[in-house]
Amino acid sequence: MQTLLGVDWRRAWIERGQRRRAPSDSAYWDQRSQEFKEHSGISKYTDTFLNLLPLEPGWSVLDMGTGPGTLAIPLAQRGHPVIAADFSPGMIRAAQERAADLGLDTIQFTTLDWGEDWQAAGIHPKSVDVAVASRSTIVVDLGDALDKLNATARHLAAITMVTEFSPRGFKPRGSVQDDTDAFIPDFIFGVNALFQMGAYPALHYIDTIHGNDDNAGKNLVRWAYIAWKPVERPTETTEVAPPAENRVR
Repeated sequence: MQTLLGVDWRRAWIERGQRRRAPSDSAYWDQRSQEFKEHSGISKYTDTFLNLLPLEPGWSVLDMGTGPGTLAIPLAQRGHPVIAADFSPGMIRAAQERAADLGLDTIQFTTLDWGEDWQAAGIHPKSVDVAVASRSTIVVDLGDALDKLNATARHLAAITMVTEFSPRGFKPRGSVQDDTDAFIPDFIFGVNALFQMGAYPALHYIDTIHGNDDNAGKNLVRWAYIAWKPVERPTETTEVAPPAENRVR
């Protein structure tokens, strides 16, 4: 396995995950699905994400971790066939209801976990033009998740990850002062793991406000938007730096 500056970022993510507070399970998101449904696809975050995503007319999209259809709904409204996948059956139902309310019939819904066999679930290599994962990469094996998006997309893959601890970033058990890597934000692992696998990711930031407090400055959440052109998985002797044609412009 190649390393970058002496660090295997894929392995480092797994090891740090052992100190991460356990992520919320599907039952938690099932319970919250209805509260998210009415605002699905309506936010500054969604608009910014889609404006950053260079889609050609009619391109197909896999939206992994779709939630209530945050990206799938507006993508379908723009004429793109979408596969909307999530590990929460409740979120899938909420997204289906929202799509039905809007008269959208170009979304294929599927319940799917990152750890499953995607091909067995019907998600095959190079089966969509673009694969995205919006705010849904708190997973045990980030490298495997990136591999799956990379393999599924023909033209582009994109994710968003938090740039600080909240919400749902790295929150170690106990005091952060006791953990020397507590201040490495999630997106650093994502960018470096992609570079390690031979991609040359583009990086942008999306600012959002978390919560409803009057002091909005304290509730700023900055998401890292990370996009890359799919690459062949490197061998042990492959150079780290990819050729220019793999760079997202």
